[in-house]
Amino acid sequence: MTIPDDQRRQLQDIAQSATADADARRNARLLLLYADGNQTRDVAREVGLSESRARFWRKIYERHGMQMFKKGFVPERRATAGATKVGSSENDPSVNDTVRDSGKIRHSGPLLTEEEAHRLRQLCDGAIGEGHQKRIHLILSYNAGKSTNEIAREIGLSPSRTRFWRKVFEREGMQMFTGLLERSPREETGKMKKSSKKRTPGLQPEDSFAGAARKVLRMYYREMLKQGESAQLGHDPEVVHGMRVATRRMRSAFDVFHDAFIPKAVKGHRRSLRRAGKILGRVRDLDVLIMHMREYAATLTEDDAAAFLPLIREWEAQREKALNALQTYLQSTEYHSFTTVFGAFLDAEDEGIAPDPIVIEGVPRKIGQIAPVLVLQRYMDIMAFDAQLERATLDQLHLLRIQFKKMRYTLEFFIDVLGDQARAAIREVTDAQDYLGKMQDDQTAMELITAFTHELDAGQSMRPLSERLNTAPLLTYLAERQSRKHHLLTSFGDTWAGFTGELFRRRMLRTLLHV
Repeated sequence: MTIPDDQRRQLQDIAQSATADADARRNARLLLLYADGNQTRDVAREVGLSESRARFWRKIYERHGMQMFKKGFVPERRATAGATKVGSSENDPSVNDTVRDSGKIRHSGPLLTEEEAHRLRQLCDGAIGEGHQKRIHLILSYNAGKSTNEIAREIGLSPSRTRFWRKVFEREGMQMFTGLLERSPREETGKMKKSSKKRTPGLQPEDSFAGAARKVLRMYYREMLKQGESAQLGHDPEVVHGMRVATRRMRSAFDVFHDAFIPKAVKGHRRSLRRAGKILGRVRDLDVLIMHMREYAATLTEDDAAAFLPLIREWEAQREKALNALQTYLQSTEYHSFTTVFGAFLDAEDEGIAPDPIVIEGVPRKIGQIAPVLVLQRYMDIMAFDAQLERATLDQLHLLRIQFKKMRYTLEFFIDVLGDQARAAIREVTDAQDYLGKMQDDQTAMELITAFTHELDAGQSMRPLSERLNTAPLLTYLAERQSRKHHLLTSFGDTWAGFTGELFRRRMLRTLLHV
């Protein structure tokens, strides 16, 4: 971004002014950083904003120039849809056309015009992704006058995340859905139907046990290599995520097909996959923590968000080290040797295979008959938790989540021989896995933030009193995570009842018998 010399001097004056308000000083620094050629993520980190907010203020400058620093200037969307804090009583006539929402006042007028609401409903009726579905439902619900807590319960997000997406819409308007709005509903539906069907291993009912195993492993092996060679590794969190998932699925495939190979022949490959998954996991876990923390901090005032910056910076430093370790590993002789030897093993059809399971001597069982038995075993492993569920610990629920994940992977491995009716079962298993995953994420985040808060309080004794950070926003965040975890914990019985109920059992029976 280029800034004229005279405006650069004005921005420098604002950034250093003791009389300018904090937002003006921050925005001036933000624009100077952009003018110096810094990337959005570096600018956002330096000034303590989310990347989307940093881009927002850059666009405001590009449209309005130095007018944005004039007294009384209000950026687009905030002029009509922004939230306004007031301290007056509920009966104050000055706020008679507003509604209170979680301790704040927001305008009760609709966020959307009739045309915009109609367009979003059309999009929602199409086959769009779950994330877009939730955000459209969220905006339509706010438009209908629902409260944050109501909407959060309906779509399965925390109240803070729900408010975050509302604020994004207040800043960006319908541009928030630009990728969807560029296509007609029919085009969107066709595109999603075409792309939403995942690749499958291509199993045939007559495949041998080991042959089916190699087909499954080859598919995820190619995905691992593809993600590891991506130029976006380290920049796009989904690349690391995709590579990690590929290694996890291969490890799970070795569990499912453990009788297909001689244990000694695959021991080294399994060990290498565990090591790769562990290195990838360090980066991915920090990506998730940073993303959630930045989104939450973006919903706060600048002063409250400042309490989160030391923690975000610490996690970013840890992520940088983990990413360097990952990149070193991917360029190492160890990784090259692993991928070369493992690839050769997958291509050698007869290497390391164990005798096929048989019905009677001379009559081997094929994957079409074996797959339903393996899926049923996974289901029974999950059902074993039923007796302890009422008094289950968080550790036991974490182990239950792992069993759900194993069943999901097993169903996905065998989708070609189980048929499309297995997809509904996969969705239900995935929902249960994700439900327990949110609970585990809350617990992990709480433990890390609690430890950091204690360290921060202890370390502030060396700072001047006027510069000490207020840790109250961190404690508020902890309370929200604890509240969500408790709600998930106490409500899990409903999810479990659906999974163990008659309807799901019938669906499983139809899937296993392929009828």
